[in-house]
Amino acid sequence: MEYLKTESATQLPAISTEETALVEAIQQPKHQILIEMIEDLDQRKKVMRKIEAIEDIIQTSDERKQEKVQLWADRLEKDPRTITRWLERVEKEGLASIVRATRSDAGKIKGSKRWKHSAQYWIDFILKTYKDGIKAGFAMALDLTNNQVKSHAELELGLKEGEYPSHMFVYKIIEPLIEKKNRKVRNPGQGPGIIVKVTSGKEAGKWVEEDIEVIRSNQVWQIDHTRLDNLLADKEGNLAGSVWITAVIDTWSGCVMGYYLSFSSAGSHEVALALRHAILPKQYGPEYQLQKEWEVCGLPEYIVTDRAKEFKSAHLRHIASDLNIKLRLRLYTEQGGVVERLFLELKSEFAALILGFKGGSLKERPDHPEKYACVVYEDYDRKLVRHLVDHHNQHLYPRVANQTRLMRWKAGLLGSQPRMPTSERELDLCLMKSLARKVQERGCIEFETLVYTASLSRDEDGHWRYDKTANFLKAYEGQKVVIRYNPTNIVYILVYTPEEDDQPAKFLGTIRARDLKEEHLSLKEWEDRKKKMREEGKAIDQSSILAQQRDLYTSSIEQARTLKQRRKKENNRIVRNSKHSDKVVELHPPKLSSPRAKPKVENVDSEIASSVLEDLEFTQEASEVHVQPALYVVSDWNEFVEDEW
Repeated sequence: MEYLKTESATQLPAISTEETALVEAIQQPKHQILIEMIEDLDQRKKVMRKIEAIEDIIQTSDERKQEKVQLWADRLEKDPRTITRWLERVEKEGLASIVRATRSDAGKIKGSKRWKHSAQYWIDFILKTYKDGIKAGFAMALDLTNNQVKSHAELELGLKEGEYPSHMFVYKIIEPLIEKKNRKVRNPGQGPGIIVKVTSGKEAGKWVEEDIEVIRSNQVWQIDHTRLDNLLADKEGNLAGSVWITAVIDTWSGCVMGYYLSFSSAGSHEVALALRHAILPKQYGPEYQLQKEWEVCGLPEYIVTDRAKEFKSAHLRHIASDLNIKLRLRLYTEQGGVVERLFLELKSEFAALILGFKGGSLKERPDHPEKYACVVYEDYDRKLVRHLVDHHNQHLYPRVANQTRLMRWKAGLLGSQPRMPTSERELDLCLMKSLARKVQERGCIEFETLVYTASLSRDEDGHWRYDKTANFLKAYEGQKVVIRYNPTNIVYILVYTPEEDDQPAKFLGTIRARDLKEEHLSLKEWEDRKKKMREEGKAIDQSSILAQQRDLYTSSIEQARTLKQRRKKENNRIVRNSKHSDKVVELHPPKLSSPRAKPKVENVDSEIASSVLEDLEFTQEASEVHVQPALYVVSDWNEFVEDEW
């Protein structure tokens, strides 16, 4: 059996002592490679490629060695550290050490000695977690399964990092179960960079470019919206559809400042509601199960959006003008990477773990997602708030070590405090568009079939009672006012005077729905409740009402027809029995010279003529009108009396 030898040392150029040792290691027969034993042609090609790389690097001078290592790393698609380890291994053991075809433990899944549980324990847990998620209709990506492993190890078992498998071990277990697809890698954009390229509009047909250097929190907020990948249900279990989210992101820290959910596609008013939520301090009850507080708030200096029509509306410009905020449009799509990154996270780490996940495309859509739609809007909102507060804002900031997004937002505030509006009334313009309503009797306003009044106040026990003194709308009965409301809670609405003579509207107060006992009711929930009441009303047997109405109508119509026929029959009988000829009588004779004069009627039967003349004479006598003397307008009454006297 012959061995394939490499080039002899006499053919190599002059090299250093260290390089000579490497060459000698290659030339030693005991380290030569038995090429004939490598039957796989591809494997043999890889081996010869490695040898070529090692020889080329050895013959390179010290000044260019690192450059040559990087060059071969790019050619072989390896890390430069891998090439360096090959050189060290060849120096010690020869070329056979870097071209070994297989390891003795190849194909075996090995764990770490530091793990508190065996490798088989973690393999079983990983596989069970992944398969259970798939059966439940979740989009169990690799990172989601790794998050479950990490949560189980740290929260349930009390382990520290290194005492449980890393993400690479989890990926290695799951990858054989996942069908490999050619996925298009999408660049999410620049992200929270230092420079944001924007435009304020066009001048002379050209976009006016502007560079904003982001150096602090609440300097630049970005707003965008997308449809979330979950099918929701109503309280009766019927399919309600998916919701849109309008999110407000701080560019400096990546924190979610606020949001708004809607079943319809987002418009300018949804953007305004999301902005209002972002500016105000946020308080949530125990039903949200938050472990952290949503501390972010304040007024921004800039709002950067894309060029959608809802971001260029007069409503949003009015809000920005009142709050001293500058509106800018993104000059390039890549500038919105910070928002796109949030949407990608919501899809892969939130929506994928909620029942009813439908996927963003047909390729990733599970079978029959509507069967799993059981989460109602209120529960979905609570889950989303907890994800944004306890997960996203508490996540490590990607470009700064040992700092969460919330910590970065706090550290980046100018003066350590956010700029806030003087009162919540300044943000009323962000509420739903204004509606004109007429104040009815006793100071009531009707809206969405609900009656609102200001004549309510709480007693000592917290119950709502009638209070005549609290009715500030009593003075506006019969007048028109303007109301604004938040569609997430229509129990309370705000009342303003209308804008007149370029004078701004004046806030009058808050009124409450008179017949609602709960303190929170969304417009969508109220509309669903009304729809349910209508459907329940249709299900009740009301045939007796319809029958009564139908019988009443038909009987009245029949009576009207009978009465008409009787009148016609009686009229015909009178005409037949009368002695009237076919002569025509002039019903409107010319004006008589004397009230008692009788007009001449020619070609008329004497009896008919006499009766007609009597009727006309009676009519003329009855129609006589006594004319009052004319009235005079006297400028000086005393002078008039003296003259007439």
